[in-house]
Amino acid sequence: MVWNPGQQLFGGRYIIQKKLGEGGVGITYLAQNRRSELRVIKTLREQILNHPAWITKQDKLRQDFRDEALRLALCHHPHIVQVENVFDEDNLPCMVMEYIPGEDLAEKITEAGALPEVEALQYIQQIGDALTLVHEKGLLHRDLKPSNIMLRAGKPEAPHTPPSWECVHDIPVISGTIALSPKGDMLASVADSVIYLFSATTGKFIRTLTGHSDSVNSVAFSSDGRFLSSSSSDDTIKLWNIATGKEIHTFSGHSDSVYSVAFSGDVPFFASDSYNNIKLWNVLTGKEIHTFSGHSDLVNSLAFSSDGKILASRSEDDTIKLWNVLTGKEIFTLTGHSDVLDSLAFSHDGQFLASRSEDDTIKVWNLATGKEISTFNGHSDSVNSLAFSSDGQFLASGSEDKTIKLWNAATGKEIFTLTGHSSWVRSVAFSRDGQFFASGSEDKTIKLWNAATGKEIFTLTGHNYSIRSIAFSSDGQFLASGSEDKTIKLWNVATGKEIYTLTGHSSWVRSVAFSSDGLMLASGSDDKTIKLWNVTTGKKIHTLTGHSSYVRSVAFSSNGQFLATGSSDKTIKLWSMTTGKEIHTLSHFDSVSAVAFSPDGGWLAAGDQEGNIKIWRRC
Repeated sequence: MVWNPGQQLFGGRYIIQKKLGEGGVGITYLAQNRRSELRVIKTLREQILNHPAWITKQDKLRQDFRDEALRLALCHHPHIVQVENVFDEDNLPCMVMEYIPGEDLAEKITEAGALPEVEALQYIQQIGDALTLVHEKGLLHRDLKPSNIMLRAGKPEAPHTPPSWECVHDIPVISGTIALSPKGDMLASVADSVIYLFSATTGKFIRTLTGHSDSVNSVAFSSDGRFLSSSSSDDTIKLWNIATGKEIHTFSGHSDSVYSVAFSGDVPFFASDSYNNIKLWNVLTGKEIHTFSGHSDLVNSLAFSSDGKILASRSEDDTIKLWNVLTGKEIFTLTGHSDVLDSLAFSHDGQFLASRSEDDTIKVWNLATGKEISTFNGHSDSVNSLAFSSDGQFLASGSEDKTIKLWNAATGKEIFTLTGHSSWVRSVAFSRDGQFFASGSEDKTIKLWNAATGKEIFTLTGHNYSIRSIAFSSDGQFLASGSEDKTIKLWNVATGKEIYTLTGHSSWVRSVAFSSDGLMLASGSDDKTIKLWNVTTGKKIHTLTGHSSYVRSVAFSSNGQFLATGSSDKTIKLWSMTTGKEIHTLSHFDSVSAVAFSPDGGWLAAGDQEGNIKIWRRC
């Protein structure tokens, strides 16, 4: 079967634009999603499935494709094309990837001739870094050649080509939607109408849960880990006993596909959504309690407040609704975003709700009044970094539109737009006294700015690759920068001169932070380690190990006694600065991209790459 332009896939979520090409066993299409963004969809050629050599192994070939697609989806790296979705269409497994316009490396070499040595070495390093991650995920690329390397803004992107990958290790089969149990010991994954349970600690398969007659769209664990709920295109929700694998109850009442499920924290209730209706169910009796109606388009996410009294729903009608769980009544409709909402997060005290949208804005809402407190917009591309001034009056944002914006935090009003970087701005930071702020960019430079006037003071050069993180010392005398060149540089803020280059990491440095007394610097790296440095001498003090993936964020407590580190392994670790030993490991929903202590050190917040925020209180 060949899909023609205009054909809709996955319930209308993707529309075929044209066929891009065919390989040995696969075929690729250019498609458009509901937000009019271009995507590449790969699937298996039916001629291969029906070939005499494969006719008896069709199911295995399909499942192998799904397995590899999901493993590739777990390879998050700046130089690997990202997998967005995995689904089945007409019994053909499909993988959706981001679309990379432009030329491939072979075309560049043909056009330019021999590449300069520095440029060639840069490509080799970036491709090597990408392959390192791929190998860590148990995969092997067997068709790595210049024509398979796409260039995005002059940087190589290793494409996902399922027929050219093979498994190196025996990794369990997982596909489609996944969910991790609260204790992190069990993983549920979905392939069509079947749910697979695995041990998250050993990777061993436990059992399958079968009973749905159509695709399973979402799964969720109860907070105590005893139950799993699943929603399906067969218009039902099923509740499962995790210990036995037995179905406890089938919840019927929706008249359309059920897309999402969420448990309240205290378990007796869970919520489900089907197109524009939400239902609240009693877990113990299987009875429907309320139906929440009011959204005019697909409801795509649900979240309970920490006390279970409020349910928030986000919809493709660009609104958020807050519901009273006990009465079933709508409390507020929060409107203001102009595009699909990406994520919701409640504050720990339940007073505020933050929402992020594909309209490139972040909004903060007061839950007592339902009023929007502030909106930050104005960038023409994704925002990579935010930093508050120490007095909380100002907010700085760095964007892929190559600019930095300074905002009034209370009103959301833009004060300055700062230009000068020639590529994405990856990191921004304020000095403690609020006089300066700095920006680090993919253009390999750091710029120091006067916060009062918005004027550039210095451009700091010396790194060989992109700047991933910057931080001021508490006294404002020093600035540290971490880079993809695997080094940290320490700069004199008054003169703009480099003081030290700190070497020792074997991969990108993603995060740097000073202790409150300014005597110690911490760095987190893609080599999975954290290093502690003596700022006065530039010497390494400790190397902290324990994370199983990239360390993406580091933060000191205000008293300097503790260090928090966030990692792509979905954990936050707390370390004693007295002993260098790990104290606690805290779990998150997804790769942890940011960690921060409250000024008094009593609270720790961590955000993941899916927009979820967790807050811990020191007991």
